[in-house]
Amino acid sequence: MSQLPIRRALISVFDKTGVVAFAGSLVKEFQIEIISTGGTALLLKENAIPVTLVEEVTGFGEMMDGRVKTLHPHIHAGLLADRSNPDHMRQMKEQGIEPIDMVVVNLYPFSHTIAQPDCTFDQAIEMIDIGGPTMLRAAAKNHKHVLTVCHASWYDRVLLAMQAGDDAIQSLRRSSALAVFQQTAAYDRVVSQWLRSELRAQDHLDLSTDATDVPDVPQWLPIIDKPLRYGENPHQFAHLLLHVNDERAVDLTVGDEGLDSAKAMSFNNYVDASAAVDLCEELHRGFDGRPACVFVKHTNACGCCVDNDPVEAYRKAYVGDPQAAMGGILACNFNIEADFATAVMETYDRLGKAAGAGGFFVEVWSAAAFSPQALSIIRERKKWGANVRLLQLSRFEESPHSHEMDLKKIAGGALLQQRDTLGLNESKWTVATKRKPTEQALADLRLAWLICKHTKSNAITICNDGMLIGNGAGQMSRVMSCRIAAWLAKENGHGERLSGAVAASDAFFPFSDGPEILADAGVGSIIQPGGSKRDSDTINFCNIRNIAMLFTGTRHFKH
Repeated sequence: MSQLPIRRALISVFDKTGVVAFAGSLVKEFQIEIISTGGTALLLKENAIPVTLVEEVTGFGEMMDGRVKTLHPHIHAGLLADRSNPDHMRQMKEQGIEPIDMVVVNLYPFSHTIAQPDCTFDQAIEMIDIGGPTMLRAAAKNHKHVLTVCHASWYDRVLLAMQAGDDAIQSLRRSSALAVFQQTAAYDRVVSQWLRSELRAQDHLDLSTDATDVPDVPQWLPIIDKPLRYGENPHQFAHLLLHVNDERAVDLTVGDEGLDSAKAMSFNNYVDASAAVDLCEELHRGFDGRPACVFVKHTNACGCCVDNDPVEAYRKAYVGDPQAAMGGILACNFNIEADFATAVMETYDRLGKAAGAGGFFVEVWSAAAFSPQALSIIRERKKWGANVRLLQLSRFEESPHSHEMDLKKIAGGALLQQRDTLGLNESKWTVATKRKPTEQALADLRLAWLICKHTKSNAITICNDGMLIGNGAGQMSRVMSCRIAAWLAKENGHGERLSGAVAASDAFFPFSDGPEILADAGVGSIIQPGGSKRDSDTINFCNIRNIAMLFTGTRHFKH
């Protein structure tokens, strides 16, 4: 038996996932009295769980459409009373107030509300939670005596701790208090940033000189949406963080399956899918919406093509590197119809066997939309289709915002920078060599430059005929990246395509040794930022080998 027994729990949740089973266990297994409000109380009663309404505790009914219901001394004294302080307990007894030992509350989904395109100012205001954060903060402050539960993912953890006894409960009190203050702090940041943005837009205010001198909070600040099964590896925990006003992906598969479902998105799924979508969006903008298909493995493109025919774009993307495409991430910038779905589901039979691939499946597939017929084919045609995570995105037409931020993790902290949103700034490009690229080569140079931008540094990207044929990624030496890109092209049967191919480098060549490797492989045009002290050596080499070379004046390191 716990030294601080939990006898009364206040449960008031917006997201009611799992709350019936949790409350039922509290009552049946631990004989806990449940206090509840509104829709939560109704749901529990409908499931035969005994409930005491908040108004029975306070003696005061809900008012103002539910805005005022738990803001009452009989609730907050019950939460804040220090059980070890005799004077606190005396005052409670004199007022007829009973302690509340557990608070189960999750907040109004403000971030989700403001992400809706048709959300009005008044609707957003109504979704600012007041009572929920107030109760959570009160209970978390008094966590020595009150256990807080601020997310449905904690239900099983709480029940296990209660079964284990004192030490487990005490440890959980502290960790749950921390979770509360993290969540409410993030929640307030979301609200304040939204309101700041709205006031600036509506009233044309320069809030940077506001008399309150409150610093402008950048829009990258997140709220915790849900936990993931684990992080990059099974021994690491992880959460999904959603950006303010940026819930742009609709997951068609996760739904209510839960964290253990085969279709639940993992940490690595999200990272790789984001990389694939970012490149696909860039190609959509850079090539005027022509069909683009991208295969990504460990955040780097292993297959990519832009073509007028979606199926042909897919074929060329896949044959770019069939071995790497297996188990990868697929992104398409168009609606998926039945014929395209069939082509993808039959990839191994139609293309993979002939290319020597050992098999084929896709972990995540993102696209502008999936037709009902396409969904049926995907789910039924092949075994792997039943579990592929499908992401529907509608942001391909949007241009990136210069204010978007990029957060990089480091040990013990993080680094913040402006996101690299610069695309094909061709007005700054110059031809550095005597030879100029042909129109076909220039189109391939555009493709190679965008793929290279989205490849881990040091990066060398080789393309021909609108498709990626070799990508050298993440090497310590740029020369090695050149060798890998050329080797991959040959290894995947694109040796003939190397003749007249183009290559992109995300940063300048410090020497002419990299271009020499590319030239020896057959590359006829190169695009790079320029800016090396030895640019003249590289230019002279390209002139001798009759290679066209463009300088962009822009570097695209990606660490």
